[in-house]
Amino acid sequence: MSKLIDKNKHGQSLGRKGRETKERLLNAARDLLQTNSPVHLTVVSVAKKAKSSSATFYLYFDDVRSLLLVLSEDAETDMKVVHDVLDEPWDPQLLDLDHAARVVQAYVSVWDKHRAVLRYRNLEADRGDAEFENIRLRTTVRIVSRFADHIFAAVPKKSSFTFNDALAEASVLVAAMERLAATDIQVVNRGVGSQAMWNGMTRVIARTLNAGVLAAEVKKTTKAAKRA
Repeated sequence: MSKLIDKNKHGQSLGRKGRETKERLLNAARDLLQTNSPVHLTVVSVAKKAKSSSATFYLYFDDVRSLLLVLSEDAETDMKVVHDVLDEPWDPQLLDLDHAARVVQAYVSVWDKHRAVLRYRNLEADRGDAEFENIRLRTTVRIVSRFADHIFAAVPKKSSFTFNDALAEASVLVAAMERLAATDIQVVNRGVGSQAMWNGMTRVIARTLNAGVLAAEVKKTTKAAKRA
């Protein structure tokens, strides 16, 4: 459900009926986005789908763009499932593929639910729309930050690797996840396949967040080679 808005566009307080009407309009837009591009969404089509009127639509939204902003904020809220997994303790000495898979599954679940809106959000952000860009940043920054925390925690002591390096790696991870999630599954399946790509992403996340394990293995291998 979308964030609670206490007033309509005329400044009138919303009662139960008003909140239900607003939510019905949002749900109508969600339904239409299953088969229609956001750029083809119209006030008339949303109102008709909601069994309402254009006049009623304008009580709650300035235009289709403002409705899509609300839907983008809803998608941002749903990313909490990803935050929750990343907020869990992550053992830097354990190559935890199961934990990495849960991050991927949570992320994919949000994109599967909101793909049309998230792609539109990114399009408008890339076109310079500050409001959509702010939503994208809020959605992304926390995920990047938590990835960076885990990456940096896995770095061996006395390493020259800095937290800024960890942020850079985390940013690359999230950018790759977002790009894969945004691509049509049919397109990905013409290559190695969607599931194979996400399995690969899971392994990359696990290896990146558990660099301490890899560093220890490299050190062990180097010592063994010197003894040979």
